[in-house]
Amino acid sequence: MSSIMRISGLASGMDIDQMVSDLMKAQRMKVNSIEQNKQILEWQQEDYRNINTDLRSLRDVVADMRLQSTFLAHKATSSNQSIVTVSANSAAIDGTHTIKVDQLAKAASITSFSKIGSTGNYATLNDQLDSDPETDYGVLDFEINGVVFKMDAQIDSIYGLVNRINNHSAAGVSLNTTQRASDSTAQVQELKLTDDALTEGLTITVGDKKIALWNRANSAYESETLAKEALGADYLYDISGVNFDTADKIVQDIVDNQAAPTGALWERTGTGVLTITSDEVGAANAVSATVSGGQKWNVRASYDATVDRFFLTTSETGDDQQLKLVDNELSRLLKLTNGNGNIDTSADVSDFPSGVIASGGQNAHVVIDDLSYTEYTSNQVTLNGVTYNLHDTSATNITVTVQRDTDSIYNAVVNFIEKYNEIVGTVEDKLSEKRYRDYKYPLSDVEREKLTDKQIDQWIEKARSGMLRNDQTLSTFRNKFRTTMSAAVPGATNGINSLAAVGITTTIDYWSAKLEYKEDALRKAIESNPQGVMEMFTKQADDYNDKGIAQRLYDDLTGAINTIIDKAGGSGFEVADNSVLGKRIGDYEDDIKDWEDRLKMMEDRYYRQFTAMEKAINQMNQQSAWLMQQFGTG
Repeated sequence: MSSIMRISGLASGMDIDQMVSDLMKAQRMKVNSIEQNKQILEWQQEDYRNINTDLRSLRDVVADMRLQSTFLAHKATSSNQSIVTVSANSAAIDGTHTIKVDQLAKAASITSFSKIGSTGNYATLNDQLDSDPETDYGVLDFEINGVVFKMDAQIDSIYGLVNRINNHSAAGVSLNTTQRASDSTAQVQELKLTDDALTEGLTITVGDKKIALWNRANSAYESETLAKEALGADYLYDISGVNFDTADKIVQDIVDNQAAPTGALWERTGTGVLTITSDEVGAANAVSATVSGGQKWNVRASYDATVDRFFLTTSETGDDQQLKLVDNELSRLLKLTNGNGNIDTSADVSDFPSGVIASGGQNAHVVIDDLSYTEYTSNQVTLNGVTYNLHDTSATNITVTVQRDTDSIYNAVVNFIEKYNEIVGTVEDKLSEKRYRDYKYPLSDVEREKLTDKQIDQWIEKARSGMLRNDQTLSTFRNKFRTTMSAAVPGATNGINSLAAVGITTTIDYWSAKLEYKEDALRKAIESNPQGVMEMFTKQADDYNDKGIAQRLYDDLTGAINTIIDKAGGSGFEVADNSVLGKRIGDYEDDIKDWEDRLKMMEDRYYRQFTAMEKAINQMNQQSAWLMQQFGTG
């Protein structure tokens, strides 16, 4: 705010504020002119950047046209899609294959051998498994693949068991809350590791302490420091050394050598078992453990109330998949075991201890072109560029035909032409857009007062038009593109050396650089000489003029994009815009700031002058009044 004392016509009776405002309007016209010039540059910069966005999208399409894989697309068909469906990639070879599916890959699975006998009330395991409200099964263990889930039958439901199994984080690690925190009790959590869980990347977080396992002898990290940083661990344990070859030794070392987490006590309470007890009662003071990384947990569970059965399966197929379920009270209640050994198993149980039932997965067995393959762990088999998706077994051979996908090639070329025409059309529109030089923006306050909101919008639309009309930069790009698309490809070895040879020509309006194509001619060229069409687009060479059309156009687009970045800047998120237009806009901003300072000084000067005038008039009025008083007295 100005520090100049402003006296507005008290003595003279004149409207000083209005007079200063009118004087300043004339001076401000110079600032308005600079702002209008700056606005033109900002609009030009915006138009350039929008063009660059379009050029990038075209370059993405052209990038695919540079690749031979685009023109080597194959399609495959099956004589019996209920047994096997097929697809082919660019590595496939035209021809006919046979496949016979002897066995599908399967996951390991265990299912209730009969209905569980649920009451229909699924609120808790007690409610579901026994209609007598006095029955309490207490805490039940469910152990699958070495992981124990402790379920409180008074609180947990069968759906809670399903969720805990499906959301478990790591194989070979059990993590259970054995005492829930309350107003009178502290939380107790039990973490159990088995030797099968020991793998690099397994991390155990307890409160504010994080412990990670790594394998010095065969690590994904170059050093212990890098491993510790990557895993975000406070402590690392080397599982390759003799001191840490079992889970129990790791747990014992944690207890013996590392301070407990803040707010809790930890201790070894069993083989491989780490028990964490919070120091204080209450849920707010509970210190919890979490586990991440390690070997993938791939057991999935579900319960279907309609058939009243519990299902266990592995998330992957193959003969390396296994389920090992301990025969105990909860597994018997869920009718997964009956206490007498195995119920329904496809696994060799000789390797498992008594009291454990097991189920194993199986590989797919197929015969392709009279050769037998048994090593595929899934029902998706890929061989020599052909992917076979297996759905059922077959007693006889199924015929698979592989051939060049000319429709895919045709669609790729047409998509390229349409995208190219779209972008050069945008460029042409900008070059021919009408320029209304009499429409300046921003409007002055006086001009804005004379127009309605609708008229202002129409004014801005005209002022915004034609920012790149007859622009030399865009004209150069358009002409370059037109030359590239019409030029021949020297040294073509497969009989096609230009777009015209495949039915693609420029439109009647040659200068627009747009293309048009004859469908029959293009399809015929692709079907009869796909190699020639591919070479015309994708040919590589050191010299620009010897390159294929897509290769040259890609270079043209890259050059155009970089030129616009130099002239108008990139995305608009740069810390400093050092482009040509960016610097000019910055200069105008500096000029505007300088002029605002000068206008402020002018306004202050005007007010000083009028204030001096008011003071002088006031003094004269006082003298006149004194004289009149003297004359009156005489």
